[in-house]
Amino acid sequence: MYQEIKPSEGLDSIIDSFWTFSENKASENLKILPDTCTDLIFDLNQNKGFLSGIMTNYQRVELATQSNLIGVRFKIEKFGALAKIPLNETKNLRVELSQLFPPKSLDSIDQLNELKTITEKVYFLENFIKTSFKQNFQKQDQLILSVAQNIRSFNGIVNIEHIAQSHHISLRQLERRFKAYIGLTLKEFSNIVRFNKAKKAITTFQNSSLLEIAFDMGFFDHSHMTYEFKRISGENPSFFR
Repeated sequence: MYQEIKPSEGLDSIIDSFWTFSENKASENLKILPDTCTDLIFDLNQNKGFLSGIMTNYQRVELATQSNLIGVRFKIEKFGALAKIPLNETKNLRVELSQLFPPKSLDSIDQLNELKTITEKVYFLENFIKTSFKQNFQKQDQLILSVAQNIRSFNGIVNIEHIAQSHHISLRQLERRFKAYIGLTLKEFSNIVRFNKAKKAITTFQNSSLLEIAFDMGFFDHSHMTYEFKRISGENPSFFR
């Protein structure tokens, strides 16, 4: 069974959600869509953790019978300060936590399996995250945070050169810093933001035609939106209606 838990106030700018998956009586094959987030996942049956890097297109994941997972879904631009390697090295990959965090910070994670309830586990992870961000606050790239927020504010419909100019940095420098800190190129990040906004609009605005939504979301036409949806999600836009 899959369950999502919202983070405490103050952490909601960093964490999209906590989630658990457990008590499944048969193996399950899930289709995961890109969402500009990256997940720390703890397999409590095997007492190990890994990072599911930010995705550029859908992935299929098979979960074994009686899985016992708990995850933290980070907004990707917030996670960049915590990792000790450039996040573009984690794109579309699963990476062991030992490659991302200093050994000392991982010692306490072993305690997670000793806790009994989901509430206790989430509380423990929230404290771990608060401590980690406090220790790494100075590593935040404020310029990249501003650029990512800019792209989100405009639903991914942006002119990358204009963004670089407005932040007083060359496009080449911005691309390099953004890719290392976020894990994606500016174009990849913008495309995924736009895909998710368009998907939400298709689901929400039932009276709007797909062509209207395509134009509102900055696509050239319906076929352009269909191409992007198929590339990112493997589905046509009408699948989400």
